[in-house]
Amino acid sequence: MREPSRPRRSPLLPLSLLIAACGAARVTTTPVISPGDVEEPVSAVLTAALAADARAERADSLWDRDATVVANGTLRSEPPRFAGIGAGGEVGITSSRLEARQSLIWVYLEYRWLSLKDGTARDGKATVLLVPKEGGLGWKIVHAHSSAGE
Repeated sequence: MREPSRPRRSPLLPLSLLIAACGAARVTTTPVISPGDVEEPVSAVLTAALAADARAERADSLWDRDATVVANGTLRSEPPRFAGIGAGGEVGITSSRLEARQSLIWVYLEYRWLSLKDGTARDGKATVLLVPKEGGLGWKIVHAHSSAGE
């Protein structure tokens, strides 16, 4: 007895479906960032964040809503976010090193806070990660880890 004949499938059908699916996929690329292009704007964000801490201001526009902030081993969500900084003083960056990796900026910085009340000073160190803001205009801090001597 003969088997009933089956409809023949084209051997090209699976290949054509695969090609159609690949054509529908979007290819996105992450822009490569040059450290020279971002040093000034990133430095401005970090300087503003440190200065806001010295004024005990939140400066939420500089920080990602879900940023992780650790100062001297303690999570912080309120100012001062950086270790060793107190209200009523001035702070400045004493040295920094910036690395760019695709759309992520990594900054190691050293800073000094000086009390205007009694003239005491504290030195601090921080590692800060920044990413572009939505729309690519400016930078926001997504992680900061700092420590300072008391």
